[in-house]
Amino acid sequence: MGKLEAILLFVISLGAFIIPFISKRINLPSSVGEMIYGLILGIFFKNTVEHVPIVRFLGELGFIILMYLAGLEIDFEKLKSTPKKTIFLYTVVIFSIISLSFLYVFYSKQNLIYALVYLATAIGLLYSILKDTGIIKTATAQSILILGSIGEIASLITITFVFLYFRFGFTLEAFLHFLGIAIFFSIAYVSLKLFKIYIWWHPHLLKHFVKSEDASETGVRANLANMFIFVALANLFGLEPIIGAFFGGILFALVFKEREEVMEKLSAFGYGFLIPVFFIEVGLRFDIFELFQPDIIKKALLFSFIILCIRLLSSSFLFFSGFSWKEVILSALSLSMPLTLLVAIATLGLEADILSEMEASAIVLAAIITGLIYPWFFKYLIRYLKIEDKG
Repeated sequence: MGKLEAILLFVISLGAFIIPFISKRINLPSSVGEMIYGLILGIFFKNTVEHVPIVRFLGELGFIILMYLAGLEIDFEKLKSTPKKTIFLYTVVIFSIISLSFLYVFYSKQNLIYALVYLATAIGLLYSILKDTGIIKTATAQSILILGSIGEIASLITITFVFLYFRFGFTLEAFLHFLGIAIFFSIAYVSLKLFKIYIWWHPHLLKHFVKSEDASETGVRANLANMFIFVALANLFGLEPIIGAFFGGILFALVFKEREEVMEKLSAFGYGFLIPVFFIEVGLRFDIFELFQPDIIKKALLFSFIILCIRLLSSSFLFFSGFSWKEVILSALSLSMPLTLLVAIATLGLEADILSEMEASAIVLAAIITGLIYPWFFKYLIRYLKIEDKG
C-alpha cells in the first residue's frame, strides 16, 4: 500500500467515525453528512482519488451491501398479513408515481433519465428516521414501510429497464437482455422454492443461516455468499450488481422469517464502515465548488420540488385506505427521500455517459436537499400527529 492510499484511507476512516456524532448534534442524517464530508475531502483529493482503486472498490462493496440490507429489511410477513385491498391501493400509489414521472418528462421534453429521478423511492433513510423517532413498531410506520418497500422494488425494476434501453435501445440485443432478466428472476424464484423445501426437510440447518453464535459466524458467511451469488448472476445477465444484491436480500427475507440476529451483524459490518465509505466516496467524485453553482442549485431545487409534488398527488389514493389528510402528507414525505437511489442514478448515469458531470451534480445535490429538508418536515409532522410506539 502506497502513502497516498494509506493517507486517504485514514481520513475516510476518521470521517466514518466522527461524522455520525456531528450529524446527530446538528440533526442531520449520517449518510448526508458523509456525502458532505466527501465533498470537502474532494477539495484536497479529487485529482488523486482516481489513482487509489481501493477506495472505489470499498465504495462499490459498501453500495452492494447497502442494497442487500435494503432487500433483507423488507418484512414479507407484514406484507402477507396486509389486506389485499390495501396492497392494491399501495400499488396504485406507486404506479401513479411512476406514470406521472414519465408523463412529466415527456411533456417537458426532458432526458428520459430524469423520470428515474422523479420516480425513485427508497426506504434506507426512511427506515433509520422511523427508528430514530421511536415509532418503528406503530401501525402508521409499518404501513409507510410496506408502501416504501413496494416503491423501492418497482423503482429498481424500472431503473434496470431504462438503463438497458439506454445501452441497447429497441434492438435484438436489448430483447436478449430482457430475456436474461426474465431468466434471472426465474432462477431467483426457483431457488426460493427449492431452498424452502430443503430447509423444511433439514430444519437443523436453519441456525447456520440466521444465527451467529459460533466463532465461524456462519450466518454472516451464508448471507455474504448469497449476496455475491446474486451479484454474479446479475452481472452474467447484464444487470447492475446492486440489482442482484437487492433481490438476493429479498430472496433471503422470503425464506428466513427469523433473521434479526444475522441482520444485526450484517448491519454492523456494513454501516460500521463500508456503507459510510460509499457515501464519502460519492462526495469525493464531485467538485464542491461546481456543485453549488446557481444553475445546479436551481436544478436540484426543482428536482426536489417535483419529487414531492408527484408524491402528494399520487398519495391522494390513500384516502380510500382510511388515511387522514395528515397521514397522506406524511406518506408523501416518506416517499420523497430516495437518497440512496438518487445517488445510484447519478453514479450510474455518469459512468454510462448518459449524464454530464453538471447533471449528475444536480441529482446528487437534490439527494442532499431531500435528505435534509423532507426528514425535518417528516419528524415535525410525526410530533404534530403525536404518533408514539405503543410497543
